[in-house]
Amino acid sequence: MPTEILATGTGAANSADVVIAAGSSLTVCLKDAAGPDVGKYASVDILLKADTGEYFKVDNINTDKPALLIQAPGTYRFSRLAGSTSCGVFSG
Repeated sequence: MPTEILATGTGAANSADVVIAAGSSLTVCLKDAAGPDVGKYASVDILLKADTGEYFKVDNINTDKPALLIQAPGTYRFSRLAGSTSCGVFSG
């Protein structure tokens, strides 16, 4: 069942933490209010939480690569970049 991770919007924003347990995976995908719009650039960084509580960029989903399967366990955060076209993230 699809679940919203980061609400659609403009400007910089972070999602709540998303935990992926060992042996599990999660497909994440960009979304916007009107559906796919290839003519505009949208970008969201995928951050992995370290043992120190800091977040480190491990990948990115964007207009050219709108979906990704995360197979590594960990605590993730999705960060919409300032200046990005209106977008959000959902899981499938």
